[in-house]
Amino acid sequence: MLKKLLPAPNLTALLALSALADLIFFRILSAVFLPSQNGTSGERWVASFALFVSNFSGILALLLAVVALLHALRSEQVFPRSMRITVSTVGLFFSGLASLGVLWLLAPGYHIHLRISHGFLVFFLVLGVWRGTRPWRSKLAIALFALPIVLQAAALFVHRMGWSRVDPGQILRLAHAITLAAMTSAPILVVPWPWRKSRGAIIVGVGTVLAAALSVATVLRFDLVQAAAYYGLRVDLTGLASSAERLYVGALIAAFACVGAATAGCLVEKGGSRLAGWGLLLLAVAGMETGSSKPALFTLCGLLALAIATAREDRIAVPGYSSSGAQDSPAGPEVPAQNTNR
Repeated sequence: MLKKLLPAPNLTALLALSALADLIFFRILSAVFLPSQNGTSGERWVASFALFVSNFSGILALLLAVVALLHALRSEQVFPRSMRITVSTVGLFFSGLASLGVLWLLAPGYHIHLRISHGFLVFFLVLGVWRGTRPWRSKLAIALFALPIVLQAAALFVHRMGWSRVDPGQILRLAHAITLAAMTSAPILVVPWPWRKSRGAIIVGVGTVLAAALSVATVLRFDLVQAAAYYGLRVDLTGLASSAERLYVGALIAAFACVGAATAGCLVEKGGSRLAGWGLLLLAVAGMETGSSKPALFTLCGLLALAIATAREDRIAVPGYSSSGAQDSPAGPEVPAQNTNR
């Protein structure tokens, strides 16, 4: 009876909610609103809780990323057999650096190795996804969310090498534009089609409420929105004076409203759709830059959740697979032979 009343534990959902709490309490409240010293008892309690949430989300992201990578390598849902040695080597190197960043302190000189190994790991994930038989919408969604991470690693490598022919700033701006495009197109690319009336109403309603709330907050208290965006999501808002600045702010509002609506549209369903929704939430709260261990782990877990969710849906949709997951023969289900001996 207790198993029927209580839902099954979901580590991906727990990680997504803890990452959202890390964004709200640690990256925004602690950095913007709470004083650094001589605060009240309530402020010190909130700061301690924010630090606990930050450490908890980092450790959980590290454990879940390692487990998800091992599952993806063993089941061949994401990475083919030919990529196992390369992905396992890069994944081991990335996991070691991420462990240092989460559990201890990663030296500044090793941040470039963390970001480049993260970029290679995400690049191999995209290659593994594109070789499969997933729908083109799922492949394009994962590629759009993964490509900015690869471009950020490439821009950092170009900057360290001192190559003058390639401008790292242009690469970063391209990565930022692709991120906005991925977030804006999430309701079309990630949410399963066709939309039912209830799901469509939820998507439109959540997107409208988020867009209206962000617009009102930007107009009334731009200074707080600017500080929260910079410390929480690593987005630099310069102002609202020019038309270009207002257009950029509008694009950001539309992007976060769309990704929030897509997340809500996925979470109302069960199975792979809900897993994709938690992956979208992880990608959204990670921010625009993955310069440290926690955002890198959040994005990796989010992309793996999207890849595994689409692999589950693809396996169900492929002819020859029964509802139990067993593969039938090309001629149909195998019929047991009858005994003709009398």
